[in-house]
Amino acid sequence: MNTKTMIICAIFAAVLCVFSVMTIPIGPVPISMGIFGIMLTASILGAKKGSIAVIIYIFLGAIGLPVFSGFKGGIQVLAGPTGGYIWSYIFMAIIIGLLTEKLATKPILAMVQIFGACILGTAVCYFFGTVQFMLVQNMGLIKSLSLCVFPFVAFDLLKAAVCGYLAYTIRKALLKANLL
Repeated sequence: MNTKTMIICAIFAAVLCVFSVMTIPIGPVPISMGIFGIMLTASILGAKKGSIAVIIYIFLGAIGLPVFSGFKGGIQVLAGPTGGYIWSYIFMAIIIGLLTEKLATKPILAMVQIFGACILGTAVCYFFGTVQFMLVQNMGLIKSLSLCVFPFVAFDLLKAAVCGYLAYTIRKALLKANLL
């Protein structure tokens, strides 16, 4: 890994730290911009660099830095009810990154491609996060989905749409500046 790659991964890990603490508490699972940060990071950096940035972010939170939603940190967050969402960020980054590494040549198609990859990545996040929530809270599927997924679908669709535009634009600029 060269110095430029290490720096770009560290910068995006920092971006994830900033986005993840932006939350609106609405119940046991807050509305978080963390998923948007993962979408953006993976869409811009691709699977390898994106997942490295996510692993750095999770490591920082695991050692106790308050980088998770609500300014929380520590291994107890990763083992708690919402920890599955955080762990799933790694898989989310890999999926989104793989699906967006080669973008369509037409801007609108590229943005739609990013949007679709973000939706698929979010579904993976919902799956792993909800499974851990169910296990830790000893709660059934329907109740868990009503607390952890259904209230967030509209917000996450909006995040994916915004990410489609922003990731395409930022990625294009970074490629032009030879930073990716």
